[in-house]
Amino acid sequence: MTERPRGQIITFYSYKGGTGRTMALANLACLLARPDHASGPAAMPRVLAIDWDFEAPGLHRYFERYLEPDSAKRFDEAQGCLELFEQVGCKRSTYNQKDFVANRQRARSWFEAQDLGPYVIPTSFSGLSLMKAGRFDDTYARRVSEFRWDDLFHATVGLFAGFADFLRTQFDYILVDSRTGITDTSGICTMLLPDKLVVVFTPNQQSLTGIESLVRKAVAYRKGSPDGRPLTIFPLPSRVEMAKPDLQEAWRTGKSQDPSIAARLPTEMPGYQPIFERLFAELYARTVVDLEDYFKEVMLQHIPDYAYGEPIAVALETSDTRISLPRSYSAFRDRLIELDVPWNSLVAVRQEGEIIRRCDAVARKLRSWSIEEAIKLSLALIEQKPPEHLFERWTKTILEAARAAKRENYASASALVREWSRSVIAESDIDPSTLGEALLTAGKLSREFGDLAMATSLLDASVARLTDGFGAEHPATLVAMDELASAALATRDLSKARDLNERALEVRRRVLGDGHLATLETMNNLAFMLFEQGDIARVRALLEQILAECRQTSGDEHRTMVESLTNGAITLIDERDLGAARTLLEQLQATYRRASGDQQQNMPANTGLMDVINTDGSGLLRTSDEPIATIDIVRPPDLTDASKLEFYLAAGYQGVDKMAARRIAVGDMRVDFPVIQKCRLDGMTLVWPSGRAWMFFEKGVLDLSRGTTLCVYPKWSGW
Repeated sequence: MTERPRGQIITFYSYKGGTGRTMALANLACLLARPDHASGPAAMPRVLAIDWDFEAPGLHRYFERYLEPDSAKRFDEAQGCLELFEQVGCKRSTYNQKDFVANRQRARSWFEAQDLGPYVIPTSFSGLSLMKAGRFDDTYARRVSEFRWDDLFHATVGLFAGFADFLRTQFDYILVDSRTGITDTSGICTMLLPDKLVVVFTPNQQSLTGIESLVRKAVAYRKGSPDGRPLTIFPLPSRVEMAKPDLQEAWRTGKSQDPSIAARLPTEMPGYQPIFERLFAELYARTVVDLEDYFKEVMLQHIPDYAYGEPIAVALETSDTRISLPRSYSAFRDRLIELDVPWNSLVAVRQEGEIIRRCDAVARKLRSWSIEEAIKLSLALIEQKPPEHLFERWTKTILEAARAAKRENYASASALVREWSRSVIAESDIDPSTLGEALLTAGKLSREFGDLAMATSLLDASVARLTDGFGAEHPATLVAMDELASAALATRDLSKARDLNERALEVRRRVLGDGHLATLETMNNLAFMLFEQGDIARVRALLEQILAECRQTSGDEHRTMVESLTNGAITLIDERDLGAARTLLEQLQATYRRASGDQQQNMPANTGLMDVINTDGSGLLRTSDEPIATIDIVRPPDLTDASKLEFYLAAGYQGVDKMAARRIAVGDMRVDFPVIQKCRLDGMTLVWPSGRAWMFFEKGVLDLSRGTTLCVYPKWSGW
């Protein structure tokens, strides 16, 4: 069962009375308790409304008409917040005045052991409960005046943080109605308890005065407190007269083109929007805060019908027009709950939420191995353009779906990568280094698919972006250049591959030195590419230099280098320079023994190539002329003149380095592969510049021993 997220504590505060603070809380509580705001039947919202305004309690009046019969019977005599903390006060001697952490845990444990039933009243709104200010008997006023909240705070430092922790495990939303002005109880409600603080005000100096000071104190206290939770402020203008739009706009912005309206604005006070923009920029260390969109949507208009009694508009009205009060409460609820800070865009946050949900949906399909469904969801996900902070997750999800699909459906997997690349290749809003690394991953994946044209395009773009973001000599840029060189080699663009390898080698030699593993690997790559161009003299010179560096260096890191040098031996075997190949392999074997302490049992499998060369280097050991494997090579429909193309045949699934790829011409009747290591194979991969094809053996899966030769007999169909 999925664990529910921890709840939020939201305090409603106003500096002056008469702002509609309590009415706003009651309406928000009802909205939050509605099932349509929950994530499903198993997560019906649990809401608690607490009246902390002990001197002028009134929250309970809004819910008197919305009580279940059992709750109504005990409503007047029910205990509330005051009685709960009277019980806490009896335990104050068990707290350490200086140990915040221990007191916090002690308080949470104490509250968890209590039965909240006597203090909490269920309402007729499903999931919504009320905690009254207290039991309103003849002793209530005296008990309120005698209760010393400041003494309790100093004697039990950490208590209220523990109470907050407890509430957040029991309810999804805890709405606290705070006392007005600057008092001990308002300090508890605004500084100690909440995750979010709603400051309710009307557009006048009396209401706005004091809010800025309290907000500063609350945020400063939380920053310096060991509590650890951030505190976010959400302003809520209330009782706004909609019949005077010019005056409303003037009080919001602090300016008006109408001289008669401008004359009525206080000269020493700007509009409430610039007040909060300046305040938030300072408190949260932001260069600019823009609340234009927020305040255009968030306001509670004055409705004369709701000026009498304690009606709950969202329970009485079903209208959703812009000028209806329920619509205004809903607009504020959405921002209060869905936004971390008021200056964020609700539209953008919802789009981000949709992207996250779709990423999670793809991940679930992949875990259940529903690959086709994952591909469909990923294609839909591509249409959702992510913000920069979600770009990596978005990309990872799509490319993981493509990678999972490659075994079953190459075409779908490759098409998914193409669609992803189409959406990002010209993206300018993403950091170039982030985009470059994503393009690198996609380019490597396209190579695995055999889509070499797409791989080259993506890797070219990756090198360009990484160069812009990191610089031409950054390790990430050099890795992208290595991959691009490999793609160029696969498409037989040898001059490009050579140029990239030589540029990367020059940087690594200068920055890392000749003996560094990355430098040696680049030298080996260059040697292999030079062999393709027929520059055998330079190939051997590079291999000799690599071996010399390996001999001078001991340690594990060069074991990888020893295995990579096998490429050189394979190329020499391919050219039938078998004496040089065997000598090279013997040198590699000796180098490995020096590095690994002569542990024969851990010898790299690739040294098995020595087993297929005569000891005098005069030739390959004889193999049977009987067909070990036969494959059908069918002419791809997109090839017009195959005689002008170069083909390579690789044993095994692309990306599994079991054997070396071998050049093959149309009409060749036999291709031999020295087996590097014991393996099981079920087919071959035919590679040409614009694609690849997978072919199964007629005899099914083959078990091959190290040191033998795989004889492949192609049957060319439709050529």
